[in-house]
Amino acid sequence: MSDTPLSDVMAEHIHSQDQAAYERFVALFRTSTIGVVVTGTPVPDDQGRLMSDGTLGVGRTDYGDGQARILTFADPEAFLRNYGPRFNAGVSGEVLLRMAAGDPKCRGILVNSAIEENSIIIDSETAAALIQSPPSPKKSLWDRVRRPKRIPELRPRTKPEAL
Repeated sequence: MSDTPLSDVMAEHIHSQDQAAYERFVALFRTSTIGVVVTGTPVPDDQGRLMSDGTLGVGRTDYGDGQARILTFADPEAFLRNYGPRFNAGVSGEVLLRMAAGDPKCRGILVNSAIEENSIIIDSETAAALIQSPPSPKKSLWDRVRRPKRIPELRPRTKPEAL
């Protein structure tokens, strides 16, 4: 199994322009941990957990067309190995979709691949549509195990002969 599942699907879409590959990409993005550049300073709460003091945010880029998008990095561990430190935190894709959809100044999310110098944009309209629908349920291990087929009862086709 690959340690770059999101980047693998990105490459498939980039090279084939297949809509089904893009749909797999955004579904996987939604349930993945994504690398981001966090700005601001977190502060500890009473239990020692880090919380926002109201100044935390994620880095943005206007690369390409000059429109502001959240800057993200697919498959953070592999990205770090291949390209070095470009981000300082991991955030769930679901949270990033909500951020992109909820900010009128944001035009979407720019996702950088961990295996190629390529990127894909998830526009804010797609992000909004994704957060309106529930995520695809993950199959449990039990659902993945092939269950034996039920064997129908054997019934005689003819009546037994009388003795």
